[in-house]
Amino acid sequence: MARKINFSFKKTIKIIGIVLGILFLVFGIPIIINMCYKANCGCSTAWDASAMLGYYGAILGALATIVTVILTILFTKKQIQRESFLRRENEKWENLDKIFLEIVNSINPIEVLKSIMERGMVDPSHSISLLQKFQMNCKTCYDRLNTHLNIVDLPKVKKLMDEISKISEEFVEISGLLIKQYSDLHLWQRKDSAIEMFEIEKNRPGSFTQEDISFKHDVLEKLQFINKEKIDAEITKINLEFVGLYEGKYRELLRLRGSTFETIYNEINSRANEILDIKRSK
Repeated sequence: MARKINFSFKKTIKIIGIVLGILFLVFGIPIIINMCYKANCGCSTAWDASAMLGYYGAILGALATIVTVILTILFTKKQIQRESFLRRENEKWENLDKIFLEIVNSINPIEVLKSIMERGMVDPSHSISLLQKFQMNCKTCYDRLNTHLNIVDLPKVKKLMDEISKISEEFVEISGLLIKQYSDLHLWQRKDSAIEMFEIEKNRPGSFTQEDISFKHDVLEKLQFINKEKIDAEITKINLEFVGLYEGKYRELLRLRGSTFETIYNEINSRANEILDIKRSK
């Protein structure tokens, strides 16, 4: 705080000094010239006071023109630097924003739930495949984001990336539970075919290979601990957990993404405006 006050005081003194200097050049020196000629201080010149003041005015006008041209050139240069900086930074962060949005969408639990609910009970293997792909998206999202960031940009989105990582871990855990239920449902759907195969093998021994018989036997063994009603209830329960995460943490994640990039764009505009400061060397 004290440093800011000291800087503000120094800046005020500098402005006052500049204003006083300009006033002296515009009014002070002409008054001094005039007073010198009025006092007849003994200095003999080939021109009178009006000629001297006219000459000084011409010099002062020329200096003012030169300074104006220099300031115009400097400001134009700064303006070009500002526009170049804005274009470069906005383009970079707009691309990163699209990448973040794409990856956040790839871990949207509602999308995978909608796909599962269309065919899940009829084709459990399809649901398992979708859930495994969803898990892969969740497990790799942090690394996919990290490949697009450098050590300068990473701190600006670190909080957002950490939240993406946390919610992804929860999605992986819950989708694993759902995979287990659809795997059990897949086995349950093989129950009738397994029973039918054993009936055929009983009536016509040798109809199936020992490998097929062993596989169907394993299916029936596992089915002793599987209950269709329990599977349906667990799937419904887990789906509701997914919906709850979407309505809570996932929506918070979307809001965090929006506020994070809004802050970044505001910072870019602030830094761009600082470039216009003539005192800055770059």
